[in-house]
Parts: sequence; C-alpha cells; structure tokens
Amino acid sequence: MGPGPGALDDGAGVGIVTAAAKLMLEANLKPRRTVRVVLFANEENGFDGALAYAEQYKAQVHQFVGESDLGAGLVYRLQSRVRPEALGIVAQIGQQLATLGIAPGSNEATPGPDAALLMRRLNWPALELSQDGSDYFDWHHAPNDTLDKIDPAKLSQAVAAWAVMAWLAAQSPLPFGPMPAAPAAKP
Repeated sequence: MGPGPGALDDGAGVGIVTAAAKLMLEANLKPRRTVRVVLFANEENGFDGALAYAEQYKAQVHQFVGESDLGAGLVYRLQSRVRPEALGIVAQIGQQLATLGIAPGSNEATPGPDAALLMRRLNWPALELSQDGSDYFDWHHAPNDTLDKIDPAKLSQAVAAWAVMAWLAAQSPLPFGPMPAAPAAKP
C-alpha cells in the first residue's frame, strides 16, 4: 500500500503557514517587511525547491527563514539564529509567544530541512518554532497519514505562533542579519 494523503507530511505545515498568512491578511496588517510564504518541493530527494529559491532570491535581504515541517504537534519552543544585536527583539517575540505556552530557546536554531539549507548556504538568519513531533514518525509516509491524526487545538496554536512570530519579525526595527561570517576552517 502506498503513502497516505499526507495530512501531517506535508499538509499540516502547508496549512499552518498559509493560515498564519491569512490571519495577517484578514487583519489588514501592513508589515514593515515582506512576509513571503514558500511551499518548497522535493526536500527528500534533492532539495530542488530550496535550491531554486536560493538561486532566484540569493541577492535579496531576508529577515529570517523558517519552516513548518513536523506535522501538527504543539509548538513548545522558539529558537533563533540571528546576529547578536537582534537577540533582544527575539526575546520580545518570545515574550508574546509565552502566552501560547512556548518557551525561549537558544540562538542555535536548526529550522526545517529546506530553511536550514538556505540558512547555511546563504548565511541567512533563521527562526525556528520547535514542534512536538513525538508521534510524527508513527504516520510519516504511511497509508494512515490522514486528517484524523490532526488535533484542531494543537493546529490552531501552531497557526497563532507562526502568525505572531512572522508579524513581529517583519515589524522589527532591526534586521536579524547579516550573520557573522563563519570561522575559517583550520588546516
């Protein structure tokens, strides 16, 4: 039997980020910076979507990259990978997310696979909303990766977290990058 309809992989992530963007649109919010929702393709077989995005937008300044790619579990932590001067803004975002039960993390984010590729390859800053994926691989690429595995309350919390994070990051008076140059490799 082949894979299921993909409710968790990748339907939930698509739903989370598009619903977060829809919340901002419906509130008629005008962010300081562009908020772009990208739906990457082929992460598991070559990163074609992320590589094409990198090629097309490599010269554009990005406030951050992030990715929702671990199903529909509760978001429990905000992590970043931003320049030190922006950590105060990330802490302020974290204070707002605390009302959703989200704890602060480190400045060593490793966002989902596509966003991490962009972060590393282009030295772009990143924000990560860590999700509880404890049962994600029970359904990942399985015939029963179906909508009944998604808890609407957990999904709503993730949507709210993405909307808050994206809005506040877009409104930041400080850019989150450029990132400090990586240390030179030792011979």
